[in-house]
Amino acid sequence: MRILLGVTDKDSVRWDGSLAVRGAQIAAIEPWRFDAGDSIAGNGWKLSTHPAKLFLGGIFYGPGKAIVPNGVVAQLSGARPEATVDVTTAQGSFSLQIAQIPYGKSIDLLDGRVQVDRVPPVTRLTDTPDEQDYPSVALDKSGNTWVAYVEFKHSKDHNKIRADREQPITDFEPLRQPTGGDQILVKRYDGQKWGPRIALSEPGLDLYRTAIAVDGKGQPWVFWSQNDKGNFDIWARSIESGKPGARVRISHDPGSDVDPVAATGSDGRVWVAWQGWRDGKASIFAAVQKSNGFSAPVTVSSSSGNEWDPAIAADGAGRVTVAWDSYRNGNYDIFMRTTSPAGTSAGQWGPEAAVAATARYEAYPSLAYDPSGRLWVAYEEAGEGWGKDFGAYNTHGVALYQGIVIRLRGFEPSGRVVETTDDLGAVLPGVAASPYDPWNAQKDAQDLDKHLDFAKDRRPSVSAANVTAAHNNYPRLLVDASGRIWLAYRTLYPIWWSPIGTVWFEYVVSYDGKSWSKPVFLTHSDNLLDNRPALFSRAPGTLGLVGSSDWRSQYQLAGDYIIGLDPSMAASLLGPRSVQRSFPLYLNPSIPNDPYNNDLFVNEISLGPATGAGGVKEAALSTVTASTADPGESEAVKTLRAYRSPAGLRILRGEFHRHSEISMDGAWDGSIIDQYRYMIDPAKMDWVGCCDHDNGDAREYSWWISQKLTDVFHSPGKFTPMFSYERSVMYPEGHRNMIFAQRGIRPLPRLPITEENYAGHAPDTQMLYAYLKYFNGITASHTSATAMGTDWRDNDPLVEPVVEIYQGDRQNYEMPEGPRSNNAKDSIGGWRPKGFVNLALEKGYKLAFQASSDHVSTHMSYCNLYAKDASRESILEAFKKRHVYGATDDILAEVHSGDHMMGDAFTTSQAPGLDVYLKGTAAFSKISIIKDNKYVYTSSPGTATVKFSWRDNSPENGKTSYYYVRGEQENGEIVWASPLWITYTAPK
Repeated sequence: MRILLGVTDKDSVRWDGSLAVRGAQIAAIEPWRFDAGDSIAGNGWKLSTHPAKLFLGGIFYGPGKAIVPNGVVAQLSGARPEATVDVTTAQGSFSLQIAQIPYGKSIDLLDGRVQVDRVPPVTRLTDTPDEQDYPSVALDKSGNTWVAYVEFKHSKDHNKIRADREQPITDFEPLRQPTGGDQILVKRYDGQKWGPRIALSEPGLDLYRTAIAVDGKGQPWVFWSQNDKGNFDIWARSIESGKPGARVRISHDPGSDVDPVAATGSDGRVWVAWQGWRDGKASIFAAVQKSNGFSAPVTVSSSSGNEWDPAIAADGAGRVTVAWDSYRNGNYDIFMRTTSPAGTSAGQWGPEAAVAATARYEAYPSLAYDPSGRLWVAYEEAGEGWGKDFGAYNTHGVALYQGIVIRLRGFEPSGRVVETTDDLGAVLPGVAASPYDPWNAQKDAQDLDKHLDFAKDRRPSVSAANVTAAHNNYPRLLVDASGRIWLAYRTLYPIWWSPIGTVWFEYVVSYDGKSWSKPVFLTHSDNLLDNRPALFSRAPGTLGLVGSSDWRSQYQLAGDYIIGLDPSMAASLLGPRSVQRSFPLYLNPSIPNDPYNNDLFVNEISLGPATGAGGVKEAALSTVTASTADPGESEAVKTLRAYRSPAGLRILRGEFHRHSEISMDGAWDGSIIDQYRYMIDPAKMDWVGCCDHDNGDAREYSWWISQKLTDVFHSPGKFTPMFSYERSVMYPEGHRNMIFAQRGIRPLPRLPITEENYAGHAPDTQMLYAYLKYFNGITASHTSATAMGTDWRDNDPLVEPVVEIYQGDRQNYEMPEGPRSNNAKDSIGGWRPKGFVNLALEKGYKLAFQASSDHVSTHMSYCNLYAKDASRESILEAFKKRHVYGATDDILAEVHSGDHMMGDAFTTSQAPGLDVYLKGTAAFSKISIIKDNKYVYTSSPGTATVKFSWRDNSPENGKTSYYYVRGEQENGEIVWASPLWITYTAPK
């Protein structure tokens, strides 16, 4: 049971206490939302309620204290319904019987100051310093439970490597120390105990996700994705008499094959489906068992769009169904295909059927057949315009994690579409809140679609508002032998922050044929947003879940190793508010031993067999809506991709400033996989740098996952992810984003920051430049005229050739009074006017311009490179040559001076001139040429295509001047062509 203390507290209150049980035994008492100073000893505890711990908590709550309940989770063994629990606390005592708290029901005690609910018993499956993740589970006919998972082994110095320093690093080589890599492991539960682990691969590999199914002979088959010389393929291996069988490689073609899912058909054959990338296009593939191997892969999906996230299920009549989500219609829709009952090979698939195909976002399906042969499909739904324009100045689209709800549909063999008679949306949680607010339901929190006025009504110094909606994700379905439907899901309810980021939990609801149960909280399910437990059922009315927990809800594990933001800096970041206390930021990288790592846990719950007759009602059949793709956008992207400069260079669209669940401040950004979805599909980018602060505070496992996904989504010649991270150092030194063309470079630790009035170079920034030269990387400052920016005390043109001039989440930092520029009264992230880019240019720094998104923002920040090809090496070369420009839309910009292009520096004896070519997405209302911080040319062409030549008739002999072009469209979109630095030498 979970005992929440201080539910109604308005100030911090002591709740020291103890627990005693009559008619049962106390197996364990664990903390729930403990903070520093809270502790458990035996059957007692010392704890207080505390203000909510949230990243920059004042953003959510202002200067006041938001008190959240503290508490304990008590595991009892041998408990009968009449067993009594006696709790004594400093605020009063109470007693209750187990029978008073069935699953899904909570009771209030001590006048509502205490809340108690029942949670499933949990078993810890792994307990090592390494990381166990991506579990899958299957049962055999003998009653054994088989669990497969990936184990990542840390390098021996991983804590030491990431620690901040007092003196500059002189030997950077340890920052590419290899990890211990991944290994596929399996454990078996025989009904009494868990056996020893079975290794299905050698250690030290690069692996991703598992799936498992048991064939008709009782042999488990385990599937995974393995990196072989830069190409991820699907592999399989059986377990025969407790020992690994021969390895089977199922996919062989170039392109990443990932995300396997598996099921066993009624004939005993195992099926596997997965996502495979071929020449930049993702499809869904499947193969079926053939004796001790598998058939050649067949393509299940049949559209020209990218297909994602397959799910699979089999019934007792020979049918196997695979579902996935597809971007074929300019938004994500869910489709499925089913083999005929008489099918004998993997190629006999029926036609595609639409599960959910509206103009909204519908993705991440999960499948389960019930005993009657009805197929149930659960999936996510978000607003129309997912991944389109969203930021401080435009909210015509929907941000990636703006609001997500879960839907459930049933498909009968006759084709009839049904839903449960009881409303699932009435039991799923609504708007995430903290402190522990009264319950609100998903059905009342479904405001998912775009709000054009969010940008128009934006308050000064504050980013655009988001909708107030539910955040329920990653549904996982199982129907047990009695027909009871089980649905597990991730949620942000209640809002909860830890030193390594936002905390997401897993909950379970169940439908017994008459009504849905209320949500049941699962302990040790705290982890990232995209964390998907594996479900199993040993008997009718029961459910088991195997999932990984990284312990992030245990705030107290960090002890004193939490970096905070002092009140003065917090006031600068938060804008015109009264700031009275320090705000937590992140886990101090100098902590001797990182206390957070992934372990596997098994939750098991019993609600009894289904009691109803599968109560359903008819639901609307989803008809495929017309494509929501914007023809104008598609044509603009096509034009950009086809264009070649006079030197034969192509334009590559991308960005390198995004965040995800991995960032400590990534509560509203969505999963890292969704960042890639966005960049590939809605934004149609050609390259990207992704993601997060130090790839997750430079913690080795989150860095490893980020690096892995950079390779998973690499489609040579089509989509090129670069190895990238944000390194955040506050003003006056500045936040910067890094890019590398090679894998394996760890984030750079930090030196102490210099004072604002310090006149010299910043040692930390100088160390950064040396690190980038050593590993052949580049960097770019961002939000330069804010509290995250810099006063330009440092620059090294070899490794800092570019600046983020515009950011979709915030503003333009080109110059005061520029379009969308911040100012003293409206500066999102603080006001630091010494950071404007024009001041860096005045210092003689040679900085090209680019635009990127930062948090939440989508589809309105582009870093466009002129490169000879789409390889990682060419992208890095384009940055170093400053052949780059920034834009808020798909605008083509070409600026030359003779044989030289934007970004170049050269000397000429002729009067400097520019040849300008702009092709916009709307008519240009203003074209400006800026020379040495002065407007020297303006025009109002009123056309979408602009082509002209301009000459400087008053150049100064011997002086190097910079010239750049800015274009402003009538619809507010902007393009910044990077400067040329021209030294004029008059003829003698």
